Amino acid sequence: MISLSVLYRNGLWISAVVFVISAASLGFFILKVIRLAKQAQIISVQLLEQQDVEFAAAGRAILSIEGPMFTNRFANLRYELSTRDGTRVVGRRNWLPTRTSGVSKVRLGIESYEIPRPGRYTLRIQGLGTEWTADADHRIVFTKPYLARSIACVVGIVLAGALLIGSIVLFFLRLSGAGGSA
Repeated sequence: MISLSVLYRNGLWISAVVFVISAASLGFFILKVIRLAKQAQIISVQLLEQQDVEFAAAGRAILSIEGPMFTNRFANLRYELSTRDGTRVVGRRNWLPTRTSGVSKVRLGIESYEIPRPGRYTLRIQGLGTEWTADADHRIVFTKPYLARSIACVVGIVLAGALLIGSIVLFFLRLSGAGGSA
């Protein structure tokens, strides 16, 4: 087992290597979580009272709302997804909503649907009101589930960040000669 005196004597080299590895890991995990959010997107449509959406594959889809930070446009809206023949696809509320935010926009996954087969579906949104006009800032986005993978990336970001900070502290401790000679 490596003793603390070996770590202290070689602290400058060890900290430099750990710094490079942890900085590269931090960059990798940050880019990975951004890519996950982009690759998970299936459909993005305007916020309209009724419209057709087409799913290329069956499976689970998360209905997300996307808009400017602090918007209240999505308050008290209800969403309904149905097949072309009128059969309702049952959606369930997400207990742990996926939240993705950037500088000016935020996306929040609120409902989960199990799409039975590929094809056209009708999306109805109740509660928009007659005064609502569609704009490019407020959207409905369907995504594939990616919560577990994004949590793994966040854990990687935290660990890489801790190693990065630790390597900087070790570097400056060794550089300053603090801790005495071993």
